[in-house]
Amino acid sequence: MSYVIDLHCDSVSSLMAGKDLRQAVPDVHVDLPRLRAGGVGLQVFAAYVPADTGGNKAFAFANEMLNAIDAFALSDESLAAVETAAEARALMAAGKTGIMAAVENGLAIENSLEKLECLRRRKVRIMTLVHSQHLPWVASCTGTGPFQAENGGQGLSSFGEQVIDAMNDMGIIPDLSHSSESAFWSVIRRSKKPVIASHSCAWNLCAAARNLKDDQLKALGDSGGLVGVNFFSAFLSEPYRVVYEQRRKEGASRTEVIPVPVPCSVIADHIEYMVNMAGEDCVALGSDFDGIPAAPQGVTGCDFYPVLEAELMSHGFTEKRIGKIFCGNFLRVLEEWE
Repeated sequence: MSYVIDLHCDSVSSLMAGKDLRQAVPDVHVDLPRLRAGGVGLQVFAAYVPADTGGNKAFAFANEMLNAIDAFALSDESLAAVETAAEARALMAAGKTGIMAAVENGLAIENSLEKLECLRRRKVRIMTLVHSQHLPWVASCTGTGPFQAENGGQGLSSFGEQVIDAMNDMGIIPDLSHSSESAFWSVIRRSKKPVIASHSCAWNLCAAARNLKDDQLKALGDSGGLVGVNFFSAFLSEPYRVVYEQRRKEGASRTEVIPVPVPCSVIADHIEYMVNMAGEDCVALGSDFDGIPAAPQGVTGCDFYPVLEAELMSHGFTEKRIGKIFCGNFLRVLEEWE
């Protein structure tokens, strides 16, 4: 089996809660035994800053989470912090797992390029630009308010353009998951290097606002970028999404059990669709583990990847193509950002 690179997990929440992820933890998706069982060679941990975090607290909160990520990377001899593709390859060759730091939600920079630079000095290599609500400089796909009207219909303000330019200069990869369509296109045009959507699926298979339409997938493929397939049932299965979103409108919690079966084969369906749409060099994995309230049947966590490999083989995928999706495509993009 190919080594696995997962572009997005929210497992820092487990670390912040004091859980020892070096041991098997029954109620999480990512821990060290599962990383080993799943053949994970590089796991990106996202320091997620909720949209309702006070504007003057977001940077400090992101740094607290980065401290927890750093501590986990140092907590076992089979783990190590990773910044570069060469480091990742060396660790995988040694049978170890790299831990890469990301930030989810540009709220963390508090409208400051200096704070963005501080995050890069903390070894952050990926920043998801926005989350569930608009920021003053970038629009969210689920945000409300007058952002786009105030910015001439664009999803990126003039300061937002400065942020993308600075990320290009510093080596922080822009992540367009959660961005509005207008922001997606603004960033695609602005960035000089390939960008990613680290944890999104195909809108044509499941019409969630977070998913990417065909022209977006093609644009990522044409520009050398990547989309990492998300494992949330409501982003994978249209029947599940319809019931889930209706129940949410009725006041149900995110974690309410939705009685709509979702087989794990839908993950392979999205991968196959996106490969056909954007090319085999454009698709990767972005599980969103420990941040999703429901995964398909049989998806127990990051030990699931051998099952996914078998499912892709049943779809006719070769070992070489699986190797690109599981590992090689992100290493290529990472090298272009070094």
